[in-house]
Amino acid sequence: MVKYIIKLYAGDKLIMIRLNIPGNADAAIKNVVFDMNGTLAEDGVIKNSVKQLLIELSKNADIYIITSDTFGSAADSVKDLNVKLYIIDGENSAEKKKDIVYKLGYSETVVIGNGYNDYAMFKQGFIGIGIMGLEGLSLKAALHCDIIIGNIEDAINLLLNPKRLIATLRD
Repeated sequence: MVKYIIKLYAGDKLIMIRLNIPGNADAAIKNVVFDMNGTLAEDGVIKNSVKQLLIELSKNADIYIITSDTFGSAADSVKDLNVKLYIIDGENSAEKKKDIVYKLGYSETVVIGNGYNDYAMFKQGFIGIGIMGLEGLSLKAALHCDIIIGNIEDAINLLLNPKRLIATLRD
């Protein structure tokens, strides 16, 4: 099996990262989907260090943020970032999140979250990364993700340094 990463460019912009994971599977990652509260944000606020990492990641992939916007701060928090924001309301948020991720495509999408309502979208992404942050990680979400990591900065750095993903997911 091939044991390297291929980066594909359109002009100066990296448009995907192809992961060849020995003993596992291959993927061309184009999309990264984040839950907001408890994952990207603490109490509705995205730290500047996380914003800087998102700016860097947006050079490599399309970024989507899905939130129920519990704190009412989502739009303001991401206004200067190159992301697509989905604010979902009402009941069945797990199904709504799952549907958004499904439309992006399984083999092209990494999903990052922490909450109970993230479990269904983990099943729709090629790689699911659970965040054990200040809010914790729902057991149901943990059972459906591929990697559990301590904080969002480290999770984004996995994507910025994809050999770390390969080391974690290889057979």
